[in-house]
Amino acid sequence: MRQTSARQNAVPSNAVLSKEAGREKRNGSGSETFLPVGADVDIAANQDRWPRLSDSVLAELHWLASEGSPSLSRHARIVLARNEDRALSEISKIMDVDRATVRRWLLRFERDGLRGLMHGSTGKARKRRFSDAVRDAVARLAMASPSTVGEDFSHWSLRRLRAHLIRRGIMQDISVEGVRQMLHGLPLPEEYWHRGGEPVAPLADEVQQGLEALAQSPRSEVARRARVVLARSRGLSETEIATALGVGRSCVRRWLQRFQRHGILGLQTVRRSSHPLVFTAEVRAAIIKHARMTPQQLGFAAPQWSLRALRSALIRQRVVKKISVQHLRRILAEGGVSLRSQATAA
Repeated sequence: MRQTSARQNAVPSNAVLSKEAGREKRNGSGSETFLPVGADVDIAANQDRWPRLSDSVLAELHWLASEGSPSLSRHARIVLARNEDRALSEISKIMDVDRATVRRWLLRFERDGLRGLMHGSTGKARKRRFSDAVRDAVARLAMASPSTVGEDFSHWSLRRLRAHLIRRGIMQDISVEGVRQMLHGLPLPEEYWHRGGEPVAPLADEVQQGLEALAQSPRSEVARRARVVLARSRGLSETEIATALGVGRSCVRRWLQRFQRHGILGLQTVRRSSHPLVFTAEVRAAIIKHARMTPQQLGFAAPQWSLRALRSALIRQRVVKKISVQHLRRILAEGGVSLRSQATAA
């Protein structure tokens, strides 16, 4: 049975943390492997590479989610949701936090285990960052029309409100997530706030028909872009569209903006021949060869490869001029190379 003081503080016991830290350092193998040190940072976004959590770790996470402080409970629930195969966008919607916040705490957990779920200031006395007067001023601004306070736009967004607060000197600095948390629970007026990004203007009949035809295109990427615009025109938010189509909110926002500027033609992009993104068989073989070498063999101090570290090495070794992490992951998968399995074998 846990001690009463431990439940009040809602902090994992030193014994549990030491045990998990030792498991991380040993980087053991088998079904009880926890979180290998230096694992690829894209694990947070890639469920296929999300590590299997041991029963003891899951038990600690469930206890923290139910008995921990509000912030620690939220962080534990983020990890548990990821362990249930939920996408980052879905978790951010459920937890009512930004997607970047979800990713940050998943990476903290990946790197530091249970201790990574605690804020660095846990256990330290700290002053309230914003006074009640500041919070009231923020609430009044959020409930008012932007035009009445000198802005040239008609609707607020979190970023616009943050910029206005800093420019007016109401506060020196605040994150977008901080603004979100400060406004949480307020009945924001729909006439001054959009549910998710700029709305799409009512579609003309010919545009509607063109988008519906494009949504049936054999080119899957173009069809998805058309479905994004159609979904937005039907009132779905960016978050709802991203979850339904399995893409990020930034991707949804980008194609909505392209449609606003260029119409249907903006959804049908053509690769520029002057910058081909095709890698020859020789280049792919060189990438696989470098991936199977250790970082030390190429003069790098890293104990093992991550996708970003390997990408930097390939560019520095002039194997490629540039390559995205996603493209590198596909090439490695096609070549049967797993950085994670190599790290475990090492």
